[in-house]
Amino acid sequence: AHTTIDLSRIDFSDPAVYAEIQAADTVGTFQIESRAQMQSLLQTQPENLDDLTVQVALIRPGPVSGGAVHPYVRHRRARRADPNFVPPYDHPLLEPVLRETLGVVVFQEQVLEVAMALAGFTPGSAEALRRAMSRSRSREAMLKLWDQFRDGARARGVADHTIETVFTKLIGFSNFGFPKAHSAAFAVLAYQSAWLRRAYPAQFLAALLNAQPMGFYPPASLVRDAQRRGVRVIPPCVNASEATCTITPDGAVRIGLGYVREVRTDAAAALVAERNAGGPFHNLADLASRSALQRTQIAQLARAGACDVFAQ
Repeated sequence: AHTTIDLSRIDFSDPAVYAEIQAADTVGTFQIESRAQMQSLLQTQPENLDDLTVQVALIRPGPVSGGAVHPYVRHRRARRADPNFVPPYDHPLLEPVLRETLGVVVFQEQVLEVAMALAGFTPGSAEALRRAMSRSRSREAMLKLWDQFRDGARARGVADHTIETVFTKLIGFSNFGFPKAHSAAFAVLAYQSAWLRRAYPAQFLAALLNAQPMGFYPPASLVRDAQRRGVRVIPPCVNASEATCTITPDGAVRIGLGYVREVRTDAAAALVAERNAGGPFHNLADLASRSALQRTQIAQLARAGACDVFAQ
């Protein structure tokens, strides 16, 4: 029986799902499955969607080159040890705009907000600063904006060394960061992936395999990871497999014929169509005469165990 799940109505605060995310048990999970993300998850220990929103945005070229990752991790750890921990800010004027990210620039909007809070930029001149940093990197435009940033911050009583520190971080961040809304949407998808992987591991694996190529891991790694979590994976069979991976009545994942090396999806679909029309294949000769497969393709099917049914 088919169960339809409304992913917008699942529990977004399931401790068991967050436990897997915090343990970096995230192979095949959207956005948080790379080695860099896994290492970071072990350090940051996300506990809710807000944490995941920051997490998704953190491992990007902008925050990495802007020097945000290590301070964020350090401040997360301090906050866990002491809920009253107040992160250090380069200047008190920055507290309102960097509070949610524990004192570092993680989201694209924060570049604008920092320029406005520290140097009195208007929204328009802050946007000009972000554009100048990201696209042309024209030296003249940058120098002009640096003068404006320095003068604006000085007028607010900010020390020169602090102005230079903050401006350098903004240049490092540049445009290689996510807007917060983008990150929040990705965080929801990451959580939904982690929830599905935990609640319906077999279906999740079959769907991942059918959507290849995608993600960071080859199919063999995805299969091994699912088997580690108790999913049964059955080899392909010329009389039982579809072209794509499917779920058997007892909940195992059966590998699709299109997954066998050299048997392309169209050849696998033609094979299944012939089987549906003329009944199961009786032996290798029957398979060879009724299908348009080449000898190398039949050999690969046999090697993959898809013809073992004839020996029974």
